[in-house]
Amino acid sequence: MKEIPAEVARTREALDALLARLDPDAAARAAAPPPPRRPTVALVGAPGRGRAELLAALLGLDAAPDRDADGARRATRESVGPVPLLDELDLVVPPRAADPGTWPVDGATAALVLADAAAPLGTEELDALARAAARVDTVVLALTRTEAHRGWRTVLEADRALVAGHVPRLADAPWFPVSAALARRAAEASPEAAAALRRRSGLAALQRELHRLVARRRRMLAEANALRLLAGELDGVAARAEATRTALRAPAGEDLSRRRDELLAARSALRRDHHTRWRADLATARVAAADDLAARVRALGVAVRARIEDADRAGLAAVPRELAGEVEALAADVVGGLGARLRALVATTLAELVPAGELPALRVPDLGEPALVPAPRTRPAEDRLLVVAGASGGLGLSRLALLPLLAVPIAPAALGAALVPVSVGLGLGAAGWVARARRLAADRAHLRQWSVEALAEVRGDLERVLADALITTEREVTLALDAALEDRARDLDDALAAVRHAGADRAEADRTAARTAAEAREGRDRAEALLRRLAAWRDRVDVPVDMAEPHPRGAAAT
Repeated sequence: MKEIPAEVARTREALDALLARLDPDAAARAAAPPPPRRPTVALVGAPGRGRAELLAALLGLDAAPDRDADGARRATRESVGPVPLLDELDLVVPPRAADPGTWPVDGATAALVLADAAAPLGTEELDALARAAARVDTVVLALTRTEAHRGWRTVLEADRALVAGHVPRLADAPWFPVSAALARRAAEASPEAAAALRRRSGLAALQRELHRLVARRRRMLAEANALRLLAGELDGVAARAEATRTALRAPAGEDLSRRRDELLAARSALRRDHHTRWRADLATARVAAADDLAARVRALGVAVRARIEDADRAGLAAVPRELAGEVEALAADVVGGLGARLRALVATTLAELVPAGELPALRVPDLGEPALVPAPRTRPAEDRLLVVAGASGGLGLSRLALLPLLAVPIAPAALGAALVPVSVGLGLGAAGWVARARRLAADRAHLRQWSVEALAEVRGDLERVLADALITTEREVTLALDAALEDRARDLDDALAAVRHAGADRAEADRTAARTAAEAREGRDRAEALLRRLAAWRDRVDVPVDMAEPHPRGAAAT
């Protein structure tokens, strides 16, 4: 088997030359990054899959290494110390890519893909896995947090089926159910319990597999990654050549002329139709958001005014606090409703132009903080004067109430002296009642006016927030729409060029496309066959007896 490395080098050189001749742009994309100084395993997966937690558990540390200047967490023999797993390989948690649907594996020797035991892989994760598997040949999959989900075995089998359907070459890739939490608990348990916890954590099997796949087979993994890139790009060249042949097989004569006219009409109407529809839909969303906000604010204002009319003094004191909570809930509902409406609008606008796997990268911008209710202002002096005037009126009412008694035919002096306490008591009681009634009325009027002004200010703040969100979304989606329309326009131009070329020399163009597709497929098959031989060769060499382990498919069911 010593001739295999030489054959890999010759095949790679030949396929590089073939791809450069068939499609220089594809050859540039297939340029493999330089291999790392030491074998490196990249831990990748969707957000929230616990990459740093698993890295720390694999190393037997309490926490993963800090991020370096590039934003990656790197575990090397020099940075961590005497960890057996790091004797012959490095582990790295790369920073997230700008596109959330892409996992950064370039430059890695192998990829350790993390899935969650809570639920099977989603479409976005499967698409990201397919893109990663096209750039790195050796892929190991780990199902994390098994200690928290009793049904992880069902999820594992579902994930196996999903991966086999979406990335067929990974149908037999090794899977490892693991639990970093159990490994942490083992460090604090008794020796007997610690041994059981470590077995249940599944980390030892994963460590051995990484050592077996990467450290023991380091010699040809970089070449396998380069061959994997070449195979993927050659497959794309073959697909594009077949699409050209399909266009060339369009009927000639009048049908060809009609096809050319259709393409020209589609090309001219492309940008106008999509932008017109996008602006109309955005205007509809803007009106709907404004109407929704106005209706909610009006309803809240009516409810607050009714509450003020029925409230006593304690209830009036609680109105500002209650209104603040209701405004916060209203703002969250309005902002959330606009976000959902815009996300649906983005998906509808770009559904025909952008692949479904790329839509998650188009995010509705953050809509900002909710509006705050201003505190009530101090009551004006006029309210206090009104209360004083009410008290004075109460004293006057007491005198009017005693006038009939003064008409009684008895000694005026005696009657006057007897009525003084009564007059004073009635006056004070009437004054107090009138003052309280006037103060309550003044408080209600003050809160009514304040609620109107506060809700008007809240509405203005929320209208500004919604307007900012709409402007930001319009700018970002317009840019994405323009880029997608440019791609569609290029596709139409390519199809139109193919139609025109077909009218000039259809037969020759078809023969050229067929030859290109055949050469590309032959090169892809050659790369795939060599990759299979390379994998079989790696399985037979450099694997000591004490490293032998049951296949992860069988071990996972235990």
